[in-house]
Amino acid sequence: MKKIILVANVGFTLTNFRKDLIETLSVAGHSVSIAIPTEDDFNDALKTFPHPVHSFNLSRKGLSPFKDLRTLWQLYKIFKREKPDIVLNYTIKPTIYSSIAAFMAGVAGIYSNITGLGYIFTGTSLKKKLIKQIIKIQYKIALNLNNKVFFQNRDDRKEFLDLKLTSEEKTVIINGSGVSLEKFKPNHSISKEKDSFLLIARLLKDKGIGEYVAAARTVKAKHPEAGFYLLGGTDDNPAAYSLDEVKAWQQEGVITYIPQTDDVLSHLLRAEVFVLPSYREGTPRSVLEALAMGLPVITTDAPGCRETVVDGENGFLVPVRESEVLSQRMLDLIEKPELKSKMGECSLLKAKEKYDVIKVNQSIMDVILK
Repeated sequence: MKKIILVANVGFTLTNFRKDLIETLSVAGHSVSIAIPTEDDFNDALKTFPHPVHSFNLSRKGLSPFKDLRTLWQLYKIFKREKPDIVLNYTIKPTIYSSIAAFMAGVAGIYSNITGLGYIFTGTSLKKKLIKQIIKIQYKIALNLNNKVFFQNRDDRKEFLDLKLTSEEKTVIINGSGVSLEKFKPNHSISKEKDSFLLIARLLKDKGIGEYVAAARTVKAKHPEAGFYLLGGTDDNPAAYSLDEVKAWQQEGVITYIPQTDDVLSHLLRAEVFVLPSYREGTPRSVLEALAMGLPVITTDAPGCRETVVDGENGFLVPVRESEVLSQRMLDLIEKPELKSKMGECSLLKAKEKYDVIKVNQSIMDVILK
């Protein structure tokens, strides 16, 4: 049996998105613990987390060499003390510093998950371009120390290979984080709200929230009864919308805002259509949950998003930053209601065939437990 530590920059990433993987490993007899930043808010899921939790300091923003060296040193001490057989990393900074720390501590199995490129890779400002160059160097050093590197889509894998940040033989493609088909499933006893659209995402501009709001305005001018819901938490990322901006949209009557909640299921049950006009993703967990709920999905023809939808079958693919096309696809679903049930059935089939969390977790374990 193996001793395994999962590392991420936020506890919620592990207690929510990796919960099934952690439990599957634990039930199989492996010793599992997690390492997360000391500054974490320790949400309710973390307070009741049944596995050991190790903490370290992490500056999520910026590139302070002193703070990052502190992170590296603290992770090294954790790995030296705990002597894990496997370290499994998520998100940018843990992938970089945990990989190096695990190598320094003599960990035999080092694995990282590229769950998306982040706003640094999608940003165009001079500052972001400079930071991207630094991160590329760090990634190249860290990923060279990994046994394998998991990617959630082929576009991200190709970009990392083109940039020579890792080697082809180290890369493994997986179908996102998977979705629990036991938890997320249609419930036909609950009535849908007619012509209702739902977007679940942090309030980041590159999630396409601005385009969603613009499209909602266009659609409501023709169908004022249509409902547009935005569910998500605020973010200290500089590329985020403020809560005041979101409240202004709500006062305008364009959208209904739902603060971050652990109960996304009830909102998915009432929605007719799921929308994510993101600029780029790894594989969006919110879309996987919508597929499992049997919802038609409108998302962008962008890396990480395009894998989840076959245009015209289980939803629509729209160009990035094109609110007019987005609004037209919304109108198509309102004015051709028979499409919703047909596309919803295709979504559910796709979730079962490709994104079942049991299958996804098995593909990860087949690699790390060799």
